Amino acid sequence: RKIMFKFIFKRFVYALISLFIITTLSFFIIIAKPGDPIAAKVAKLPDSSRVLMEAKYGLDKPIYVRYTNYVKDLVTKGELGESIIYNGRDVNMLIKTSAMVSAKIGGLAILFEVVIGVLLGMISGLARGRYGDQVIRVLVVLAICIPSFVFCNLLQYFIAFKWKLAPLLGWGKPMHYVLPVMAYAIPGIATYCKYMRSSTVSVLGEDYIETARAKGVGQMRLVFKHVFRNAILPIVTMVPVAIGGVFGGAMVIETFFSIPGMGQPYVKAVMDSDSMMILGMTVFFAFTYIISLFFVDILYGLVDPRIRITKGAK
Repeated sequence: RKIMFKFIFKRFVYALISLFIITTLSFFIIIAKPGDPIAAKVAKLPDSSRVLMEAKYGLDKPIYVRYTNYVKDLVTKGELGESIIYNGRDVNMLIKTSAMVSAKIGGLAILFEVVIGVLLGMISGLARGRYGDQVIRVLVVLAICIPSFVFCNLLQYFIAFKWKLAPLLGWGKPMHYVLPVMAYAIPGIATYCKYMRSSTVSVLGEDYIETARAKGVGQMRLVFKHVFRNAILPIVTMVPVAIGGVFGGAMVIETFFSIPGMGQPYVKAVMDSDSMMILGMTVFFAFTYIISLFFVDILYGLVDPRIRITKGAK
């Protein structure tokens, strides 16, 4: 217990340090970049309006003061930032209204990724070198190499436009999930399939598999009790990372299908040079990803005690 507690505490400290570094770098890269973030907003207003705007958003203060105030508000109040371009819009409000949309799309996609990817990976690994294995491997390479926006175009053309099986765009009905979830899931299915196949092939080569076969263990029992249970371990540790990347990983897809998630506002903030919105959403994406990595480290320690003992001893 002492070693495990020490291991978890060290992972937590590393997570905090990583988040601090990412926040600091993001602030000085995004906020301190050349340019006037309120130029378009006050272009036709008198100079007094510019002064008031700069004072409101703290643009009249030195960069180190703005950084200190931002970190203070982030730590004490949990405030991620307010839009400079649009009055009344802030990142916290955006998370409340849009994060669940992205979570639903990403959650469904990850569910299909894991179930279908693991199944195909097992089939491919068990049929290593055969025709079925070769077909699956070719499809996996294509799915990984083809960009997401190409899948979006293909799905829109065939499923929505030609076959009329799902709406082309929009949000609010169950059928609106079909195209974005498919576009999100296809590359993930290929990735899980690739790793599951590799893990399955590796497990099949272990001595205990040959021993089980020599003892007369049936094929189905061998596959599910010995091969699957050991081959699935790398996949289990990949899922939290995928969950952590849900909010930032569907920007293209959400924009393509006009889905009111976190993706569209982020893209719009970049196009409008809305620096505070970009910074706040970047910090939020980093936070979810780092938290997922933290749980992956703990999961590794639980699955393989050698990791926590080795690292806890340092």
